[in-house]
Amino acid sequence: LSWIFHPVFMPLIGVILILNSVIYASEIPMEFKRFIYAMVMLCSTVLPLTLFPALYLFKSLGKFTVSERQERIIPLLFTSICFLMGYFMMTRYSPVQLINLFLLSCAITALGALLVSLFWKICLHMAGIGGLIAMILVLSMTYTADMTLLFSVALLAAGIIASTRLALQAHSIYQVVAGFLLGFFLVSGTMFDYIRKGIMELVNKLL
Repeated sequence: LSWIFHPVFMPLIGVILILNSVIYASEIPMEFKRFIYAMVMLCSTVLPLTLFPALYLFKSLGKFTVSERQERIIPLLFTSICFLMGYFMMTRYSPVQLINLFLLSCAITALGALLVSLFWKICLHMAGIGGLIAMILVLSMTYTADMTLLFSVALLAAGIIASTRLALQAHSIYQVVAGFLLGFFLVSGTMFDYIRKGIMELVNKLL
């Protein structure tokens, strides 16, 4: 479960959700969607994961799970750079501003986790799912779409991830909660303009 819900998969999952939402599902050709998926997967998943075997071979990691706080610094720094590279690539090729902002928020979250990890071991898995939940809320509020089922599934996944990390004794309850809050607020803060627009549209409809 820890590998299935690994935080490096969250940017790709978020982009898939955005491109298959009601507003973009029929507007963007499938060939272009596949191109975006490939670029995001390369920058946010493939490249970060290639670092782990190298660090393990050079004895910089005790094991692939980077369970020690000190072992997280280099992987988080490299992951942040990869996320930023994905963001800059998408600003050049992707017309979907929401995707670009989400990838930027993922990079900011990785950098935030890096800064915290210099002093304290925070739960990176919960930071990933917290950011994804924030993105789902932004998507729902921006386009006033009913995403109750998707939001419920994401919350269930967050509960499963939290339970798994606690059961493995990989984190304390404080580290789990802090990780979720870090991801949620950094992503929602980066995408605040979309939240504000969504709230204004909802208020106008109610009035």
